[in-house]
This record gives sequence, structure tokens and C-alpha cells, in this order.
Amino acid sequence: MQRDESGCIPGTNCCVTVPQDRYYAVERFGSFTELLSPGFAFAGLDLCGCCISFRSITSRVEQNIVIVSTKTKDNVFVQVRVAVQQSVIPDNIELAMYKLTSVHDQIDSYVSDVVRSFVPQMTLDEAFERKNDISDAVLKKLAEEMATFGFSIRKALVTELTPNQEVVNSMNEINKQKRLRDAAHMAAEAEKIRVVKAAEAAADAAQLQGEGIAR
Repeated sequence: MQRDESGCIPGTNCCVTVPQDRYYAVERFGSFTELLSPGFAFAGLDLCGCCISFRSITSRVEQNIVIVSTKTKDNVFVQVRVAVQQSVIPDNIELAMYKLTSVHDQIDSYVSDVVRSFVPQMTLDEAFERKNDISDAVLKKLAEEMATFGFSIRKALVTELTPNQEVVNSMNEINKQKRLRDAAHMAAEAEKIRVVKAAEAAADAAQLQGEGIAR
């Protein structure tokens, strides 16, 4: 996301070509001086990169995937997968470059904090039903906190909520048994209908036979 850059002329940083998808900061003797617009730019006199250096940060929207392990109200351990999309606020580029050591680690911390305070208040079924509520809580927290570091949060979505394997196996077994009960019930109903229809047919046949004898 953020990296050091060098000029376009070997041995000096007096000139640089700035790509369209990055913000460039000029540092003179380690101190931030100015931001450069995309295109070719003259940064000043330099000797072997000792006087001028460049630092850049992407202007693209980036996505972080955060996986948080926590426990629901009914004591089921789950893994919550959250996708967060963020970008640098154009008016706060200097903040975005110099205030945080690791944007990804900071986002990971905030997401983990929200998820671990939110999900334990719900049962497993409620957590599945209220994934949007969890997403909204994460988005609200991140938007407030990351703005102070120069970042705008575009989206925060809970893309997956996975119980531990034992719970998954139990749920699958419950569904399997339910399907078997439904199948058995349907088979019994079909057999009942067959027996009733056979009895009705036998009764009709006996009635017709009696009418024939009477004649």
C-alpha cells in the first residue's frame, strides 16, 4: 500500500514520474515538503538521493479480509469473515502516509473488537439472521476511527459465518434425520392412500357383483 520510491533519472531524485493511481510525497532531508500530481514532476536539486526522497501510497480502493474467532450466546464457537474496503481521503493524504505504521493491522484490530463485542450477545441462529447488523456495526466503528488516520471506509461486509466443525456435523445430522422423517411420513401417507383406494375398489366391485346377482 505504502512504499518508498525513486526518481526517473538514475543516481538522483530531482525528477520523478508519478503514476495516475498513486499519491507521491516529497521529503527533503526526511521532512515532508509537498505532494506531487500525476505526471512528470521536478522535485528540486538532489545529490545521489541524499537530499530528496519520495514516498507513495495508492489511490485505489483496497480490500482487507479479516477473520475473527468468537463465541455466540449459546456457547458455539464461530469464525466470522469480514471484507473491508478502504481508500485514502484525498484531502488527508499526509495523515494516511505518516500516522499509521500498518493500516491492515489497525483495521484488523477494530473489526475484531466490534465482532467480539457484538456476536456474543446473539445465539447462533440470531447471528446468521443478523449478519447485516454486524456489518453495519463494523462499518460505523471503522468509518469513525479510520477517518482520523486519513482513510475512508467504503464497505464492511460479513461474507461468512462458520460454526466449528462439530456444530456443522450436528446441524447436518439434524437436517438428515428431518428429511428421513419427512420421507417416512410421505411413504406412510402413500401406503395409506393405496390401502384406502384398494378397499374402495373392493367395495365397489362387491356392490356391482351384488347388483348383478339381484338381477
